[in-house]
Parts: sequence; structure tokens; C-alpha cells
Amino acid sequence: MKRVYIAGKLNDMACEYIKNVHKMVIWGEKVRKAGFAVFVPGIDLLQGTIFGNWEYSDYFDNSQAWLDASDAIFLVPGWETSTGTKREIERAKQQGIPVYSDLEQLVWELGDLH
Repeated sequence: MKRVYIAGKLNDMACEYIKNVHKMVIWGEKVRKAGFAVFVPGIDLLQGTIFGNWEYSDYFDNSQAWLDASDAIFLVPGWETSTGTKREIERAKQQGIPVYSDLEQLVWELGDLH
């Protein structure tokens, strides 16, 4: 099963952060239902909440190991204003990891049926 890293805008004001995590989880589920294993950055919010001392770099650095192990990145709509997502796209390109913003194209090019 191919692994897909779900990338999108997260770092915003608290209320917007929760909405952004929700949006990423919704898209992550669509990608999962299309036959992929997914990692959704932002679900580690619970870890940061429990320990109470996570900084932005803790979240970002933790997620990058998952990006590095992914077969592709899927961009959630609205990512365009996210500095972190732009960094992730650059990192993926440096490693030859394909980046998708269209679910049908992801399925066509990396799905189990192709």
C-alpha cells in the first residue's frame, strides 16, 4: 500500500488551526478510502496538548520523518498560503517524492489498479 503525506495549511490562530486540522483529516480520509495509507500532520495536536510544551518546530520536525517515508504528498485545498507546506513541497521535490493536488490524478498514477 502506498503511503501519502497529507499537506496543508495548519499554523494559524487556535480556532483556525482546529478548522485546518479538520479539513486535513477529511481529505486524508478521502485519500485513505482511495486505497492509500495516510499520515495527517496536525493529528499530533493531542500529543502537544497532553504535554503542553510542544513548539511549532516540535510538530514540524516530527512530521518530516513521515514525509520522508511517503510515496507521495497530497495537497489539501487552501495550502497556497502555508509557509510550512511550501517547505514540505520543496523537501519532497528534493527527494523525488511526487506532489499531487488532484485526488483523481494521485489515484491514476499511484493507485493499486495502475
